[in-house]
Amino acid sequence: MGLVPRYAEVPTAIPNAVRKSAARNNKIFLTNTITYTIMALKKYDTICFMKNVAIIAPAGNIDEIDGLYEAEKFLFSQNVAAKIFKGCGQKFRYMAGDDNTRLEDLHNAFLDPGIDTIICARGGYGAIRLLDKIDYDIIKNNPKKFIGSSDITALLVSVFKNTGLITYHAKMALNGISKMNEREFLKYKNAIENNIYTMPKFNCSERVWKKGGLYPGDGAVLWGGNLATIVSLFGSPAESYVPNEDIVLFLEDINEPDYKIDRMLTQILRNIYLKNKIKAVIFGEFKGAGEYLNEILKEFVDTLNVPYAFDMNITHGANNTIVPVGLKLV
Repeated sequence: MGLVPRYAEVPTAIPNAVRKSAARNNKIFLTNTITYTIMALKKYDTICFMKNVAIIAPAGNIDEIDGLYEAEKFLFSQNVAAKIFKGCGQKFRYMAGDDNTRLEDLHNAFLDPGIDTIICARGGYGAIRLLDKIDYDIIKNNPKKFIGSSDITALLVSVFKNTGLITYHAKMALNGISKMNEREFLKYKNAIENNIYTMPKFNCSERVWKKGGLYPGDGAVLWGGNLATIVSLFGSPAESYVPNEDIVLFLEDINEPDYKIDRMLTQILRNIYLKNKIKAVIFGEFKGAGEYLNEILKEFVDTLNVPYAFDMNITHGANNTIVPVGLKLV
């Protein structure tokens, strides 16, 4: 099933969260638009029920290990067993153990036949240091649900590209699961088990619509995550992280000033291999950005000449939703 256009003669209704985010700019640039929605999403990999979870820390060190014990306790209350891997308790500079420790935890979590889901403890920094050392055959031959966000974006996109395994941009263990209630966890668990993501409404100008073929669907996959982390990959060969498929790019970040957001989006525009894959953009929250944010985002999508949407629940914050990286749109 494809896309259904809905022509709007008045500005599209904007979610309250978006209005609040843009209030300081006195306006939102969603005017004179054509809006359409995705009608269906394909379940693009095997279903795996969350019963036995590995908690690993492939990036930053953990100062408050008690938070992981809280997550472990909560998972137990939901009939989910959790295994905290050794790197979570180690520190090397600002990372959870040295590269070999973090890599070993990642490999061992995938190799463990008793584990069905891997949830990263937190972001921080360090995931990019593992990319050239990962044995992707281990991951491909032992597929599991892999969950993270922030700095873990580097692993999410690289694992998908090198194995075809859908990964999940979602709340992590330390400040996510440890703070959930039962209702929130059941929604989280169900979305990950069943590859559920509710697409926002997309908007585009008459110019984009008439050109045709620039809407999400027809084989495009959801792809993206933390903007700063994605841009940090640009020194790597494009074939190591950019998918073969066209993409619906989703982006979020936190505490980045406007000029840095501008610079990073410009870097995307100059990365021709990635730029040519982008068929639509979903903007998440850019918490802490300044007064020029909307202007910068508008300039980005205008240059790309693609549809765009907002989902303020793609965020570093407490409401971070689940986005399956690599999920194919139909």
